[in-house]
Amino acid sequence: MEINIFKIAVFIVLVLVYLAVRKFFKKVADVTETIGKSADHEDELKALNTKIATLEQQINNKA
Repeated sequence: MEINIFKIAVFIVLVLVYLAVRKFFKKVADVTETIGKSADHEDELKALNTKIATLEQQINNKA
């Protein structure tokens, strides 16, 4: 009878470890996704600022 209780306890511990590892990697994925999105926005802002600067130069040259 003890063997069955032991196997059940081990199974429960393994399930808890699995859930903890899964939660940890989900948090890591969320953090890396946030970092990636912020880098994309910075690149996009730089590109838009350069376009604005060139358009301002074109307007000033025409005037």
